[in-house]
Amino acid sequence: MPRSRWTERLRHLGLAVLYFAVVTPAGLCVRAVRDPLRRSWDAHRPTYLQPPARTHRRTVSSSGRTRRPGIRIRRARSPR
Repeated sequence: MPRSRWTERLRHLGLAVLYFAVVTPAGLCVRAVRDPLRRSWDAHRPTYLQPPARTHRRTVSSSGRTRRPGIRIRRARSPR
């Protein structure tokens, strides 16, 4: 059974009310407690630049497979 236009409009209106009644106050409370973007000024800090996060380099083993450092690839044993 197809839904009527009014049902769709009421659903959208209900979701908007739910968003502004729950999500917006929760976000405002979080911002009141702490600064999530750390925008406050700190005179004792020499720089605000942060080094980039370290990523795992992928290396190629002798078999041609890519692997991450620290992970060993076990070869299948040959049948006897």
